[in-house]
Amino acid sequence: MTEHAAPPMPQPTAEHSSLKQYVGKWNVDCNCYMEPGTPPMKMSATESIEMVGEFWTVSKYEANFMGAPFVGRTTMGFEPHKSRYVMTWVDCMSPVLFHMTGTRQGDTITLTGKALSCHTGTELMHRTTWKTLHANEHHFEMFVTLPDGKEMKMMSSVYRRA
Repeated sequence: MTEHAAPPMPQPTAEHSSLKQYVGKWNVDCNCYMEPGTPPMKMSATESIEMVGEFWTVSKYEANFMGAPFVGRTTMGFEPHKSRYVMTWVDCMSPVLFHMTGTRQGDTITLTGKALSCHTGTELMHRTTWKTLHANEHHFEMFVTLPDGKEMKMMSSVYRRA
């Protein structure tokens, strides 16, 4: 490379290509758990996921939650230099940005990260899993580690291609 030549452009990896399976429109059946041991609140949602180039997915999640419109956005990609998946989440009901990182084992991506509670400002550990059953269905779960150290399921969702 000469001193004036541009460095080579990054190339997508197999991990980036694997994100393409999520592209499209999805119908979501969601269970939200508000407190340990209580029945979940059920809601239906839609999520539209698209690629941004060859490296990232961006999604728009829409639902009606407790009588109010709910909109969330996810970005997901893979950092090859750190060999990890990365994800962010923001939504219209929280001033908190979620940032999580993790790995894929077989058909499941598991991500973890700390985020502030939008109610108390306390930093809490979160864990999510995406399990792909086949091209037209995947399952999502989200857990939070409570101050007593116990993990509580916050959400479980079944995604079916629309």
